[in-house]
Amino acid sequence: MGGPNDAAMAEPHTWWGDTFNAGVNALTAATGYDSHRVTDNPAGPADNPFYRDNASHMPGWGNTFGLDFLDPHGLPSGATAQDRATNYVGQDDPTGVWADVRRRLVDNEGAAINALPKDAAGNPDGNISFLDVYGAHVDAYSGAQQAAHADGRDPTANNSFVDPASFALAMYGAPLMEHLGINAGPITGASIDYFNDPTDSATSGWAKRMGLAGAEMGAGAAMMLNPLTAPLGLATMGLGAFGGVWNTATAVGNGMLGEWGGAIADGASAAGGAIASGAQAVGGAISDGASWVGDGLGNLTGLW
Repeated sequence: MGGPNDAAMAEPHTWWGDTFNAGVNALTAATGYDSHRVTDNPAGPADNPFYRDNASHMPGWGNTFGLDFLDPHGLPSGATAQDRATNYVGQDDPTGVWADVRRRLVDNEGAAINALPKDAAGNPDGNISFLDVYGAHVDAYSGAQQAAHADGRDPTANNSFVDPASFALAMYGAPLMEHLGINAGPITGASIDYFNDPTDSATSGWAKRMGLAGAEMGAGAAMMLNPLTAPLGLATMGLGAFGGVWNTATAVGNGMLGEWGGAIADGASAAGGAIASGAQAVGGAISDGASWVGDGLGNLTGLW
């Protein structure tokens, strides 16, 4: 039995939208990810209906900025964004980190919804905020990673959650594609897989987002050359700069410098081992050579 918003929030399918998403899916497949819907994979995770069932309590254009007409499907954009995200990422989950993130998000946002004021019937009334949702994601990533460290399932999962500005684009920007008949699921899933995979190390996640920040600043600088696009260019550069600083700080907080120290220590150990092995080989060769010379001199002495 479907939920109350399943029909309204069904992914749009148009020839142009499906063509666009075929390209997205081909790109992600070529780079080792899968941005199809999770239920398209018989071995993939089950559908997560939480964001459809609780859509009216999510943040969106209407309840955040008073711009209801920008919300797709007549429901808050935050519901669409999260429904597409949770159902288009993390199909390959051998250590269970993705499943744990999903569970913790449902728990965290469910608790925030239950804390809302109640209507006459005792049901939650109103919307949780963008910061409620952002904080739920930060906590879910951290909690799932710490659990994976504690039981040894994935000791290198350290990628912190993305900066709030980039998350705001996902919550308020990507769902606008659905007004144009384009399912936002594949591009949302691909962006999370590339830039916010919770199973990445702190260093690899940071490196990916630094590449994104650099691209944003470069694109912004290019737009600044045209007076018509200069304001958007300035905003894009600002987004890149903010993301670079924020994501560096959170990566350091998640142990990135420790990862670098470990890599340096491992490199030094390997180099030291190679030097020791080389010295041993050289010493052995010298010893063998000295023995050969000594034997030769002994043989000559015997001849005399």
